[in-house]
Amino acid sequence: MYRHTIDLGLWASPSGTTAPCPPAPPSPMPTPIRCLIADDDPSSQDLLSKYADRHADLDTVGVCEDGIEAANILREKEVDLILLDVEMPEMSGLELVESLSDPPAIVMVTGHEEYAVEAFEVDVVDYLVKPVRYGRFLTATERVSERLGTGGSQDEPSEPTAEEDTTESPHLADTSAEHVFLKDGRRLIRVALKDIQWIKAQGDYMLVQAESDRYMINSTMKELDEKLPSSQFIRIHRSHIVRIDQIKDIEDTTLIIDGKMLPIGPSYQDELIERIQTL
Repeated sequence: MYRHTIDLGLWASPSGTTAPCPPAPPSPMPTPIRCLIADDDPSSQDLLSKYADRHADLDTVGVCEDGIEAANILREKEVDLILLDVEMPEMSGLELVESLSDPPAIVMVTGHEEYAVEAFEVDVVDYLVKPVRYGRFLTATERVSERLGTGGSQDEPSEPTAEEDTTESPHLADTSAEHVFLKDGRRLIRVALKDIQWIKAQGDYMLVQAESDRYMINSTMKELDEKLPSSQFIRIHRSHIVRIDQIKDIEDTTLIIDGKMLPIGPSYQDELIERIQTL
């Protein structure tokens, strides 16, 4: 004979009687991300303010129209995120970021794609091109949450939203086994595969670091991983691909290429060790 115990949601009270189980304590509310909007374009400023107001995790602490006013607000208030226009009077967005010793998370907003490379050199979280659509805005704020540790995994940040796009990309045109053409803006630039050191996902763009230059192309990690020859390149992280013969040093969860330290994701470590020649 088997005896089954069924939990009826009762608990023993101090008096020995039974009573319904007390309700579980409510989950703590997430800490809002304190947001500053700096944009000298009134229509863009209004749109970003509306988007921020609609977002449950954002708390707008200030809105301004130039870098100097933004710097003053940063001295007076705690700010976690700046939605920052690149081109502003007196002090540009890039100049503001470079002037800060410990900047908050930065999402650049601009009408010009050509600033993308320079923006990512100052370690922005994302780069939005005007007019900004709300879906793209949500993607950027999710990346900010991951950077700040308020959501998602920091070890392996999410990739560009176009990751699952399987359409043919014109941004990495194969010309031979030794060279590719990179579509950088309106230019097609012939680059030797042996000169490519590493590739990093940056928002909706891929930053291609070569020995003598760097290029920003609008593609996905999936596309590049499929197009680049697997005998020469390997994916080491959700956001990084490297050329194998450029690796100088590997230690734990990082490797070094030309003095640059790059992360190795846990799910990519075994394949990397298998692919390199060890003694």
